[in-house]
Amino acid sequence: MNLLSTIAEHVISQNPDLIFAVTTPVSQTFQNQTDEIPIVMTGINDPIAAGLVDSLEKPGGNISGSSNQYLLDEHLKLMFAIDPNIETLGMIYTSSEDNAQVEAENVKEIAESLGLKVEMTIIASTLDMQMAAENLSSKVYAIYVGSGNAIASAFESLLDATDRMNIAVYPSVDIMVQQGGLAAIAINQADLGTEAARVGILKY
Repeated sequence: MNLLSTIAEHVISQNPDLIFAVTTPVSQTFQNQTDEIPIVMTGINDPIAAGLVDSLEKPGGNISGSSNQYLLDEHLKLMFAIDPNIETLGMIYTSSEDNAQVEAENVKEIAESLGLKVEMTIIASTLDMQMAAENLSSKVYAIYVGSGNAIASAFESLLDATDRMNIAVYPSVDIMVQQGGLAAIAINQADLGTEAARVGILKY
């Protein structure tokens, strides 16, 4: 049993009135271990693809909350508005997070519909970021990164590589712009948490 499962088992054994689960792996772990205690999730890119809910309108089961989905097409159009010369877009996502792969595939589909060539790079952990970023920066005009946990943890390493090669990074989380990403139509993590708390109060 991994650490996350052990933690979830301990929390559930305390029989809380409500479980607040942040990120897809955490939400999936709790959902797999209880169908009775209400779960409020947040920080989930695609709860349907992750198998957490039946639909966004009617989640079903014992789980509800907020999703960090945002308008990907508007995000990509922002890139063109800033730099109309972008031809090849790079993307980095983590293989260990289901939501990250779904997000990357969605971005790839939209980017190609806008006429962009897409170069995708997968990292297994934060330790892979430096080399992956350096390699990808040599092939692309700009890089898009999603909201995965490993991406957030290794974002400074990404910027170290892209800054040296003068490659713009367009993140999907507002705080990443503050850290050095160029621009974004992005999610606000604090707002997501507030919305999830509101759902928990009103629904349960």
